[in-house]
Amino acid sequence: MELFQLRYFSAVAHQGSFTRAAESLYVAQPSLSQQIAKLETELGTRLFTRRGRAISLTDAGTVLLGYADRILALEAEAQRGVQQVVGLERGRLMLCGLPALDQQLLPPWLAEFRHAHPGIELRVRELRPSRAIARAVLSGEADLGFVHLPCQAEGLEVRPILEEPLLLVAPTGHRFQRRDCIALEEARDEEWVWVHEAQDDDHPLYSACVRAGFRPRIVCESGSAQGVVSLVRAGLGIALLPRMAIDLRAGIHAISLIGAPSRTLAVVWPVDRLSPAAEVFLKICLTNADGARSSGPTP
Repeated sequence: MELFQLRYFSAVAHQGSFTRAAESLYVAQPSLSQQIAKLETELGTRLFTRRGRAISLTDAGTVLLGYADRILALEAEAQRGVQQVVGLERGRLMLCGLPALDQQLLPPWLAEFRHAHPGIELRVRELRPSRAIARAVLSGEADLGFVHLPCQAEGLEVRPILEEPLLLVAPTGHRFQRRDCIALEEARDEEWVWVHEAQDDDHPLYSACVRAGFRPRIVCESGSAQGVVSLVRAGLGIALLPRMAIDLRAGIHAISLIGAPSRTLAVVWPVDRLSPAAEVFLKICLTNADGARSSGPTP
């Protein structure tokens, strides 16, 4: 039983005429009659009683018409629903990213998208480290992910969107407090406060220290950049953080580094899957990327 056969059958039943039904469907009457005959053969019963030019539904035809009309109504509803998603009238956009990105970089882009497409439900999930974000995107838990590089990219498209400087964060009274700029290697003997998951050689914070010729002597850890800043403010050590993650208040100082070590932020998505809403938001990200600036403080 084909959907178009049900459409033909319903038209004949409601029009009370094969001729009028064929005209309303813009098909040749012999073709329509042939499909009705095939449908009757498949069901093993006649659907219409024919008395000359007059036709009427059999009992079986009456039963089928109720189902056919509901099926055709569901088909029309499904088409409208899909078109609403494609036309960004409804649907859902799921994003995941590192905490600082969710708090600083994404909000104005989300506001721009929401203003243009208020019918799309937005969900933003903070997640770390970057490899966890990549897994969430690959598994379909998120449409787009925002990570720092390097990031495992098998199965993902990767597009850099922003390069952000790394800064040294020191407490008030530290020997670096009055310095405008230092070389990272000058801090090799310091005690460090560190983000827990940032202790791999491929993490931009840790690799910056390795490139400077040392591995940081970590004396205290936190699960977030905000926690790291609080620990630095308390005098437990110094820290290396991306500018976007630093909330400068009394008690800490951010110091630029010679050579300007940085981290590169990127957006990732599956190579074979990009929803209409995700495609539009991606365009917003890429359009704004060149002019994107950290809303965090400058040293």
